[in-house]
Amino acid sequence: MVDIIKNYSDIKATVESSLDEREAITNRRGNVVIPRKYHMTDAQLKKGFERWSEGISGVSSSIKGKCRSDWFNPYRSNGGYYGGVQALFLLGANEWHSYGEVRNMMQSDMSSRKSPSNKQNSWELFSKRGAREGAASTKDLMGRIVQNFRTLQRLGGVHPYGWKLKQLRSSIDIRRTEQGIYEFRLNTTFSDIDSVEPYYDVSSYNSGVTKGPKVIKVEGEVITSNKDVEVAV
Repeated sequence: MVDIIKNYSDIKATVESSLDEREAITNRRGNVVIPRKYHMTDAQLKKGFERWSEGISGVSSSIKGKCRSDWFNPYRSNGGYYGGVQALFLLGANEWHSYGEVRNMMQSDMSSRKSPSNKQNSWELFSKRGAREGAASTKDLMGRIVQNFRTLQRLGGVHPYGWKLKQLRSSIDIRRTEQGIYEFRLNTTFSDIDSVEPYYDVSSYNSGVTKGPKVIKVEGEVITSNKDVEVAV
């Protein structure tokens, strides 16, 4: 009988080997795949923090002071994940920011960085990107930004895109107001890795009544309703 791998922690040590040396696994859909690496080694944590510290030398002390001093943005600097997380940092960590504020900051910051092809800047590449082949639906710019942040809340399964944030005792939090406005927060207030729980609440918008979220945990994710969100697997 084939062992089905359901949790990233079961293969965490395995994926530290080079890609061509990793053994294939069977995921819970029954597919045989080469597992991807979603965490940072101790050496990568150290190097990432050093690179980050140099890169934010021009950021004001008031903005830096809103974030924990040992935190850094762990994602690839030309990518959309990095751009979204960086926007929340530049707007002020541990505070809620509206979709419009986040979108404008992403555009401003990502426009200053070239894509790997060097033909477009990172914002042009992200904002003009078409739908992924095989995607169930085509998302507009807002849909892609919201989906990116939802993806970074993933801590369960074998594709925990938010694991790097978890290593840094942080998460992306999401809520939606009664008026339908998405708001996002970079949360760096967790005392330890095990206490990290991304926050997701759209109950105010769905019900039209301001109230606290009904918390349901699904493989490390915090959601409010199976009907409201697409649970990542």
